[in-house]
Amino acid sequence: MRSHRIAAIELDEARLAADLAASGDFVYNDSYADFVSTGMLRSTMLWNQTGSLRETSLGDYDGSAVPTPHGDAMPYVRELVGGLFRTEYLKYARFMRLAPGSVYVPHRDFLELKADMLRIHLPLQTDDSVFASEESTVFRMRRGELWFLDASRTHSVGSFSDHDRVHVICDFSAESLSDVLAFGTPEEPAIPVGNVADRPPLDERGRSALLGLAGVLDARNYQEIQTLLIKQHFLSDISGDDVFTLLKEIAAASGSSELLTRATAHEEYCMVRR
Repeated sequence: MRSHRIAAIELDEARLAADLAASGDFVYNDSYADFVSTGMLRSTMLWNQTGSLRETSLGDYDGSAVPTPHGDAMPYVRELVGGLFRTEYLKYARFMRLAPGSVYVPHRDFLELKADMLRIHLPLQTDDSVFASEESTVFRMRRGELWFLDASRTHSVGSFSDHDRVHVICDFSAESLSDVLAFGTPEEPAIPVGNVADRPPLDERGRSALLGLAGVLDARNYQEIQTLLIKQHFLSDISGDDVFTLLKEIAAASGSSELLTRATAHEEYCMVRR
């Protein structure tokens, strides 16, 4: 099942503002920050296996998730999650704050887990300068929309905003989306046309310019060139997988076997196994 918008919900602005204000006192962790090429991702658990904030990573377990102290500190978010979903299937819910200008390395999730999971995003704070992607499609998940994200496919996030992006991300163990939702699913789940970003093709001149970075690539600017390629994914019609293809081509043309090995190993970690 491909990523799609499930529904748009009406948010209670006053209650949401109170919950977001409470998040200012949260203790965040840097789990999964290694997928951020530039910028900063802060994350904390709202629900997990133990109810402890020390449990910061996803894992396989039997049973349903329980709230953490941070989940208890957000009564409106807790009410939303309890009203929108059948929480007996909930394994994790995370409150994730992405800083302005941050981009994710394209990657696939759940590689380290035995069980398949279904992931749903609830954007609480964002704007139209923040993008998500699945393979070659770039789109906006807007505030108050409920989204299914097929995290087993290559995906990424790019923020060109001046403000934090704040999402609640819920992971469920269930056979289907209809098991998870406490309301009906759309008959033809799809990304609405109005949410899809219009990106021009990467023409030969642009591709040649990117490949020309081989002339300056070294260990000191590798991260910046990786970030530039990821940003180009959100600006031109290239896929998340193309980012690694271009990075490896640039590394190979630079003559540095060490940087080619680095790019290849990172692709393996993000896409295949970890």
